[in-house]
Amino acid sequence: MTISGSDTLIVGHRDKPLIYSSRSIAERRRRILHEARKLLAERGIEGFAVRELCRRAEVAQRTLYNAFQSKDRVIALAIREAYEEVNQRFRYRTSAETLEGFLDRLTSVHERNFRARNYTDAVTSLFFSGEVPDDIFGALQAMGSLNLRVWLNKINEDGGLADWVLLEELEANFINLQFATTHDWSRGRIKDEDYLRRLCEGVLILAVGSTTGVTHDQAAAVLRRIRATGKLPDFPKPVFMPISAPAIGTTA
Repeated sequence: MTISGSDTLIVGHRDKPLIYSSRSIAERRRRILHEARKLLAERGIEGFAVRELCRRAEVAQRTLYNAFQSKDRVIALAIREAYEEVNQRFRYRTSAETLEGFLDRLTSVHERNFRARNYTDAVTSLFFSGEVPDDIFGALQAMGSLNLRVWLNKINEDGGLADWVLLEELEANFINLQFATTHDWSRGRIKDEDYLRRLCEGVLILAVGSTTGVTHDQAAAVLRRIRATGKLPDFPKPVFMPISAPAIGTTA
C-alpha cells in the first residue's frame, strides 16, 4: 500500500460553486485573497476582520460570503495559495526519497515560518479548530504531507516500516507532530532558537520508532548527532526559482 497522492482541494463555496468566467469576477477573487494574505501577515488570525478585509478589497460583505461562504474558508484559501506559490519556486539538491531529503525540505519549509509568524499561527489555529470544515482540514493536512509522502512511500516500498505500522496513520502522526510543534512555537511556548531542533528531533524519534533497517539506523544516528552537538544537519541551500508572475502579498 502507498499513501495516495490526491490532495484535498478547498472550494470557494461548497453550496454555490463559482465559475470564474469573467475577468471582473476573477479579479475580485484575486483581490480578496491578495488582501486576506496581507491582513493575516499584519494582524494574524485573531485580528482578522471581514469588515476590514472587504474595505481593503473594495467589495461588499455579501459578495465575499457569496464567493467564499465563511471567514475560515477565505483564510484557508489565502494560506493554501501562498504556500503552493512559494513551494513551486524551490528546487532542492537532495532526493525527496531519502531521510536527508525529507529533513532538508522540513527545515527549509519551517525556516520560512520565522518570516511569517502570523501566517503560521493562522495555519495551526485552523488545523486545531474543532469547527473547521472537513475540506479545509484535509487541505491543511495535505500541506503537511507535501514533503512527507514521497519519503514514507519509498520506505514502505523498500520494506523499511515496522510490521505493525499502518502507513496512513503514520503519515497522520507525522503531520500532527509538525502542526503541534509549530503551534507551540507560534504561541511562544517554544523559543525561536529551539524550534527547528525540536521539530527535527520529534520526527526523528517517530521515525526511529516506526522503521527498521537502514532508515531506523540513519534516523537514530542523526538524532544522536543533534543531541551531542546541538546542531541540525547541514544541507545545500535549495535554489529559489523566480516565476513569470510576481508573488501576491507575503509568503506563507
